[in-house]
Amino acid sequence: MTFLSPWHIPALAALAAAPPLVLLYFLKLKRQEIEISSTLLWRQAVEDLRVNSPFQKLRNNLLLWLQLAIIALAALALAEPTGTRVASDIDNSIVLLIDSSASMSSVEQDGRSRLAIAREDALQIVGSMTANDRAMVIALADRAAVRATFTSNKETLREAIRSITPTDSAGSLAEAVRLAEAHVVPLGEDEGATADAPLADFLLFTDGRLADLSDVAIRRGRLQVIPIGATDDNVGIVAIDARRHHERPEHVTVLGRVRNFSSKPVETDISLWVNGVMEGVRPLSMPPLGEADQLAAMETPWMAEEDNEAAVAFEFVAPAEVEVELRLHRQDALAADNRAFAVVPPPRALQVLLVTPGNRYLRDLVEAMPIGTLDVWTPAEYEQAEDARLVEEGRSRYDVIILDGHSTERLAPGNYMFFGAVPLVDDVSARGVVNDGIILDWDETHPVLRHVALDAMDVLAWLDIEASPPAVTIIEASNGPVLTIARRPRHQYLICAFGFFDAARETLNTNWVFDESLVVFMLNRLRYLTGTTGHGHQRPLSPGDTITVTVPPRQRDVHVWRPDGRRDEAVVHSEGLVSYAQTERVGIYRIGAEGLDPQKVAVNLLDQRESFVAPLAQPRVATGEVRVGTVAEVRPRPLWPYVLMAMASVLLVEWLVYGRRVRV
Repeated sequence: MTFLSPWHIPALAALAAAPPLVLLYFLKLKRQEIEISSTLLWRQAVEDLRVNSPFQKLRNNLLLWLQLAIIALAALALAEPTGTRVASDIDNSIVLLIDSSASMSSVEQDGRSRLAIAREDALQIVGSMTANDRAMVIALADRAAVRATFTSNKETLREAIRSITPTDSAGSLAEAVRLAEAHVVPLGEDEGATADAPLADFLLFTDGRLADLSDVAIRRGRLQVIPIGATDDNVGIVAIDARRHHERPEHVTVLGRVRNFSSKPVETDISLWVNGVMEGVRPLSMPPLGEADQLAAMETPWMAEEDNEAAVAFEFVAPAEVEVELRLHRQDALAADNRAFAVVPPPRALQVLLVTPGNRYLRDLVEAMPIGTLDVWTPAEYEQAEDARLVEEGRSRYDVIILDGHSTERLAPGNYMFFGAVPLVDDVSARGVVNDGIILDWDETHPVLRHVALDAMDVLAWLDIEASPPAVTIIEASNGPVLTIARRPRHQYLICAFGFFDAARETLNTNWVFDESLVVFMLNRLRYLTGTTGHGHQRPLSPGDTITVTVPPRQRDVHVWRPDGRRDEAVVHSEGLVSYAQTERVGIYRIGAEGLDPQKVAVNLLDQRESFVAPLAQPRVATGEVRVGTVAEVRPRPLWPYVLMAMASVLLVEWLVYGRRVRV
């Protein structure tokens, strides 16, 4: 048995009540003496006179013992006794990890969201804490946030739990565990020296749909998962693509993909909305993902034998910028994936600058692209050109600048494509030339390599490039990256380590110039770099991603209008770069200022793991012990109600004894 209240509270209560009670059995009111003829009828009064002296010896009295028992039981109830904690071998440090990712917004049969259930369960844990316990609260979604550090103040912990709000972000556990372990082991303390210290009790309230759950290592605690939720009923939009036609830019095509994640077949409708007006409806019919017990055992939503997804396509005419929305006409557990958004900018022809000492293959390739204007300069012309020819309103006048064999540090904010050259910026350098390298791997899923066949590509030599993170390698060779993407504030560099010609520009360096996949490769690169500018297509953002846009360099007051109607202030960095990271909800965000047309950015869930809301029955981690249990198994059972029942029973007996004596 353990006690939730500090020991001094029931002790003080007992000391305050018991001595006065005993004293009352010593003291009696002094009576007036009167002579009477007989005491036969006054026998009881004579008995009382025996204790009229204030310091007479205390006699054995049933009422006294009953009343003392009532006081003892009342003091015991004030101590809030509970059953022994199941995890009694774990230290009294409790870490409450509460999942607030998108799937935790799923609504259960009783009408409560999973997050609401998790908060209620966490509040029960806090209510069961003993005086020696301490706890901290961490909310986790795509990022983890400490809502309360270790404390024994229950009210502080309750407020921290109630402050956790739902998000539409994907769930991740690793950062939350690192934060928790950092608080368990004090800063500056050697972990080796504390290896024998008691472990903390990590209580994770989740449905188990965390992308990195199986990769997490638990070192400074024991993880107990409190499973939340039961329903698997959900159908979600998992992809949306809205872009203008290359040859007819006023025509917009919207493609969507919908998947059934439930254990039952689904028939529903999906509609297209353009600027808030419905433009069309399509029927959908999808088989189930699997049986309910199969879904509970799946860590990822693998594809069922019967294709349990459907694709839809809409086309309409829009000569100006439009907001597009796909909407499922169905009520299910999760609402965030029933809508998907896109912003289609107005059609505008690309302006491209090609900087080359002479390359007819590259020039013909760029001219074959769906662009508006192509300017061709030599490297000398590029370096000697006035700023007015390259920069406009603090940004490059060209949508893309292609540099063929020319490394430069003249890089105004914009998009750059390098062939056989590198940008002269920090963290990117060319250490020499590789003549006998071997291409090892490439990322076929990256947009730049989509539908590009590299098997038949031969390259004689390429630059030995070193690019530090956050650069992303798309094609990797034995010596390092061959194709990489480096980003800086307001800059994008897509760097190809080889050029079409050798260093002397006398012979071809690759046979790729004769392959049609090079055309697809160039088109993909232009689409990727230009994003919203060239092809009426906006790169998708997920909840939690940072929105980055540009405004005139001297603009300072920039606002963000969120999908829920709330207005926030955005952070304006140097050179007119604006960033906003509070994108935890899906919808269209509008960034603008007085006198400026707002820039619109769509944020969508489009995450199959979060849309797969069936709770995971048996979560696993990479290392460390994991137990799965309910709150009732973790929370000590309160015993004070039984103490109060016993006190009431003793009080009843005392009343009966007293009543019998009065009648005597």
